[in-house]
Parts: sequence; structure tokens; C-alpha cells
Amino acid sequence: MQVDYKPRVVVLGAGAMGCLFGGHLKSSGLDVWLVDDYAAHIAAINDNGLRMTGDWGEKVVEISATTDASVIEGADVVLVQCKGMQTAQAVSKARHLFYEGGAVAISFQNGLGNEEVISDIVGAENVLGGLAVPSALLLEPGVILCYNDMHLPSYIGEMGGGVSDRTNQIAAAFSKSALNVTASADIRREMWTKLLGNIGLGALSGVTDLTQHQIMSDAGFRTVVLRSIDEAMAVAKASGVALTIEDRDSILAMLTGREGGGDTKSSIRMDLERHRKTEIDHIYGPVIESGRKFGVHTPTLDTLSAIIKGMETRYLNGTIPSVS
Repeated sequence: MQVDYKPRVVVLGAGAMGCLFGGHLKSSGLDVWLVDDYAAHIAAINDNGLRMTGDWGEKVVEISATTDASVIEGADVVLVQCKGMQTAQAVSKARHLFYEGGAVAISFQNGLGNEEVISDIVGAENVLGGLAVPSALLLEPGVILCYNDMHLPSYIGEMGGGVSDRTNQIAAAFSKSALNVTASADIRREMWTKLLGNIGLGALSGVTDLTQHQIMSDAGFRTVVLRSIDEAMAVAKASGVALTIEDRDSILAMLTGREGGGDTKSSIRMDLERHRKTEIDHIYGPVIESGRKFGVHTPTLDTLSAIIKGMETRYLNGTIPSVS
């Protein structure tokens, strides 16, 4: 294992979370590229640097950014942080980075199934799973707000399980930044644990325009959150991933606590407000489909998914109302 491993990093999807990772990694001395098709955002970063703000203060990071991945000559680690529906296109445009012995991809995306999509393009041997608990918000082109990301954990791991030299190397290199990254021996279980939080809070925040802390502070909404998670845990168990009440409580505490991401709204809500297609099919869809496969009923998840899809039909035409 290299003691002073400094991987070249490319971030596919320079939204709030992509910028959070990319900005911190660049600040720690790594060579980082941000890639996104949001031209105004990329232009702002190139003209003025990436401005990152948070409880810890503010910094401007000079970082390479582009809308065209083909201009990047090489990479060791490619972080896939775009929306799930954009995965295939984003990775295909960066396929040249995955030559023999070249880059390894790590998905830090919401939901399940992203790793399989990436594997179909670059080969399963070049794909790691990832889980990020920190949260951030894109305030305007070139500017992100980081929500107490300094202490919240992120995990990476081999999709087949176990801890490898490469996961240890990458985790150690990333943790020299402000990120807290651990190599996990069971990344699938970690990903399912994060999914519990997304399942419980995502659609409710989308519908109500409430923060994650506000949702869990309401007795009625809390009941719906726990019912949703119970259904997801039953599907996980049928899929061979046994999760515990402690897992549920731990992820909810991280996502809803005031020192974590409690004052944020879900990515589903953010997409609705910006009149964009949500990731409902990538967060709720795989769980619902697996439930049907294994004969596990998911009535709460079915209902929440249907409601968000109904809202999408309105906001895609620019007619969705603001909930306040």
C-alpha cells in the first residue's frame, strides 16, 4: 500500500454534494476535476472559484471544472455524484478514464442500482460502492452551503464485501481532507442503512416542504416515517440484508439532528422546487420492486411514490405550487 497516496479525482455531477467532496479534496492537495452539464455553474467556478460556506466559515477553492469530460486526460478515482437518471450518460462520456489499470468508480448517489448501471459500462471490477451522510445545498452557480459536514461519516467498499487495499488507500487519502471516509467491509449494508433515511424522509419532505428535523418533530409524520422504514427493512431482510432498529435510529439521528442534516430538505423537495424530475424511481422504485419480487407488501411506499409522481406531472409543466 502506498503511504502517501494522492489519487487524481474526477467528480461526475458537480451539484451540491459533488462540490462538497470535490472542494474538500482539492483543498487537501489532490488533483480534482468537476464535471457537470450546468454551464452557468461551471462557468462561475472557473471564473471565481468554488465558494464553500458552512458553520466552520467560508473558503474559495480554485478547482478545475468542465462540461466536457473528454478534456480530462486521466484519473485514479471517479466519483459518480450525478442524479440516478443521469448515471449512464455521465459515465459513458467519461469511459476513456477507465483504461486497464486506470480509474475506479465510486457511486455516492441516492438509492440502489447505480453501481450496476456503472458496471455495465466500465466493468464491475472497476466499481466500488459508496455512502455519504453529509449534506449540502447549491445556493447559486459556484456557491454551496455545507451542513456540518466535518464530522458526519462517509463509507466506501467493495461490492462483493471485505476490505481491500484500494478501499483502504482511497479512504485514507480522502480522510486527509475535511471528509470522514471509512473503508467498509459490508458496503451493501451501509447503503441500505442510508436508504432507510431517504425512504423515511425523502417523499414527506417533498410533499410538505418541511425540513428533516421538522418532519421527525411531528408525531403524525414520525409515524409515517417509521412505517415507511419498517416496510423497507422487511424488503431488505427478504433481499438478504438484515438491518436492526439500532441501524434505523442511528441514521435517523444523523439525518435529522440539528448538528447533522436536520435543517435541510430532501433532494426530492429541491428537485420539485426547481421543476426537475426527482429521483423517486431510484430511491423508492428498487425497494418497491424488490418487495413485489419477494412478496413483501409496501403500501406506504407505494402511496408516497405515487404522490410524488403525481406532483411531478404538475411541476414539469411549471405549475407546481409552493407549500408554506
